[in-house]
Amino acid sequence: MPAIYSAGGDGPRGERPAMAEDAVEEIVVCLAAIEAAWSAGEFRRLSSTLASVAGLARATGLPDVARVADSALELVKGHDDVALAAVVARLVRLGEASLATLLEISYRQL
Repeated sequence: MPAIYSAGGDGPRGERPAMAEDAVEEIVVCLAAIEAAWSAGEFRRLSSTLASVAGLARATGLPDVARVADSALELVKGHDDVALAAVVARLVRLGEASLATLLEISYRQL
């Protein structure tokens, strides 16, 4: 079970902590910003957004998303644009799939 559902107080079943909900919303915003920064060639913004996603993903129990974001962050420092493009695409796909799974879990708990 992702940390997003096990964190927080003893609220009613299906209730998610507000902080976790905010983190998930921020991941959604960051994924869109990553695609935009990559497309625009804004590598400084890309780096900071990748770091944000990695931290948020770790905090919400999405270690695979955090690992891929960390990999992309390392590639930004290098000069392999093809590898970076592939990892950014993978991050966006994985992030969207992970968030869709969290949404499905939350609906089942209602």
